[in-house]
Amino acid sequence: MQQTHKVAILSNEQDLVTRSVCDPAAFADVYDHYLPRIYKYIRYRIGDPCDAEDLTSRVFELILANIGSYRQDKGPFSGWIFTIAHNTMTDYFRVQKRSICVSLELVGEIACAGNSPADAMLQREKRDRVLKAMTFLSDRERDLIGLKFAAGLTNGTISEITGLTKSNVAVIIYRAVRRLRSELCVAGCEMR
Repeated sequence: MQQTHKVAILSNEQDLVTRSVCDPAAFADVYDHYLPRIYKYIRYRIGDPCDAEDLTSRVFELILANIGSYRQDKGPFSGWIFTIAHNTMTDYFRVQKRSICVSLELVGEIACAGNSPADAMLQREKRDRVLKAMTFLSDRERDLIGLKFAAGLTNGTISEITGLTKSNVAVIIYRAVRRLRSELCVAGCEMR
């Protein structure tokens, strides 16, 4: 079954964005709303929490510095923000000039408070298997998987960010998930 992700927006987001141009304090609600998702997306791709925090900070500096250039008629604000995050990471990888693999301790290190230690360990083992299988994907596939599942974006928003068509995004994600399932099957695991 295909899981869809709806990007939650603030009810007064456009008003906050407009006010943020002249009053950076108005940006606080927008920052609070998008910070966890931007961080999670970057952390999903980077792995190192310190680098992810630095890049997230850089993304929000760029957003605040350029908020006056955002145009609602060009697309949703969330797409604009994730484009900045995507471009910031592209620049980071370009500067690093090394292949970044997904860390095995990534995505959601903190277990839910209601889980028993045994449940938390099983969840971490499953997550580690998935992340290890992700090392078999290309950078583009990992990036699209990160935008779709870590950031919770729609294929349309991912299309706007990456410049790929919506159908191309869907096909790449479908094939990447299929490859992940295959890798997990070879490893004796099951992906749902």
